[in-house]
Amino acid sequence: MNTYPVVAIVGRPNVGKSTLFNSLVGDRRAIVSDIAGTTRDSVTEKIDNLGAITYWAVDTAGLSDFGENSLETAIQMQAELAIENADLVMWMVDAKQELTQDDYDIADKLRRVSKKVLFLANKIDDGQAMRGYELAELGFGVPEIISAKNNFGFWDLTEVIQARLVELGFTPLDYSAIEAPDRIKVAMVGRPNVGKSTLFNQMIGEERSVVSDIAGTTRDAIDTDWDSPSGEQFRFIDTAGVRRPGKIGKSMEYWMVVRTRQAIERADVCMLLIDALDGVTHQDLALAGQIVEAGKALIIGVNKFDLAREKSRTQEETDERELEAVPMWDRDIAEIRSRYLSYLHKKITFLPWAPVLFFSAKSGKGTKEILESLIAVNTERAKRIPTRELNLLAKDIYYGHVAPSQGVKQGKIKYVSQVDTAPPKFLFFVNNVQAFHFSYRRYIENKIRAKYSFAGTPIIVELRDSMAKWKVKAEDEVDTKVKVDKDEDALDGVHYENQAIELNEKED
Repeated sequence: MNTYPVVAIVGRPNVGKSTLFNSLVGDRRAIVSDIAGTTRDSVTEKIDNLGAITYWAVDTAGLSDFGENSLETAIQMQAELAIENADLVMWMVDAKQELTQDDYDIADKLRRVSKKVLFLANKIDDGQAMRGYELAELGFGVPEIISAKNNFGFWDLTEVIQARLVELGFTPLDYSAIEAPDRIKVAMVGRPNVGKSTLFNQMIGEERSVVSDIAGTTRDAIDTDWDSPSGEQFRFIDTAGVRRPGKIGKSMEYWMVVRTRQAIERADVCMLLIDALDGVTHQDLALAGQIVEAGKALIIGVNKFDLAREKSRTQEETDERELEAVPMWDRDIAEIRSRYLSYLHKKITFLPWAPVLFFSAKSGKGTKEILESLIAVNTERAKRIPTRELNLLAKDIYYGHVAPSQGVKQGKIKYVSQVDTAPPKFLFFVNNVQAFHFSYRRYIENKIRAKYSFAGTPIIVELRDSMAKWKVKAEDEVDTKVKVDKDEDALDGVHYENQAIELNEKED
């Protein structure tokens, strides 16, 4: 198995799924409410700190039977898809309430995949274990007893999850050991029908991916190893499209989101494709954020730019769509490109460092620059700057801006070093971390980019108190001295007694 397993939390509404999910993630990512059905769409996060095996946790919407065409039906379908697609299903019931018909219906649906079901009884605190034995009547054995709200049984549950994943054949996974280290791994991501498969086929010169005008034709990630004519080695990961959250509960598209996130995790470089006439959508921003958070290099590709070119050449409407922010009719193509770049920088303000390419995947015009850009940003992502050069730059950074401060105390940069690559990470040792505001950290990043570029890759700037180790040591010494003083007061009699014994021994 060459990907992280997927663990989905399912159950009828308001049994505590989101509370458990937040406990696993360690953050309030899912909305928690006493109102049944609050979770309307699935939420996914990678869990990599609760055991040897990393996995994707999925918080699904409540599972219950209602009439066709209702929102609850869509919620139910979404959770049923979790049953079909997850590697491990954690089924949760509310042990404080009597079992409902929904619970029995869910049990019937889960029996066909019983080997991958982990049964949980929530809202039980210590001393109420007998309720777990009563729930064994559902046919899944005695459930794991937890209280997601109070974290009762949580750590035991994390160990059970790890054990069950091992039983299912999963082992601790290191992508770097699995993926070909000499190949540049490229994930093409974007909304459905934006042209990912078309571009993929255009670049390798073969019909490897299924191409259709129907959005969402690609249902899973497809890996293709390919060597360019000039000898560079690539592994392309053609991912499924991502639709807006309101639609993903009705089909397989939510699981396309999960697989897209898995593809981003595996990639070195991600190419975010945008439809030239649709512009930047909320989904594009979300994907860009996930790519940056994962520390991957990024190129923004504006596809279908041939339509903009056609609009610039004729007064007649060539496409019913029109991006209001970038007028295209009867405009010079260079002006359209310039306006589009300004539009992108305003819409995606956190990616001024990402290169933007304009092309048509269908005709191939403009696609020749893509390979060069992929190689360039991957090189930038792995670049390392000598420590001596960084410390010279640190002086320019400090003296080129108003000194940071906290109250009357001024912040100073003591030392800097690059401690990692892919993505590049810079560690600044300073006298007072609190004095360095977020805006100053952004200033530091901009100065690093101005000097060394790092085009197409996120960089991490971390500040650390240069005296932290000594402060801790000093605090320990103070604590030790206080303890010694107290101990000496208490042991004075013992000291005198020991001295008397020594004197007596000498006299003998």
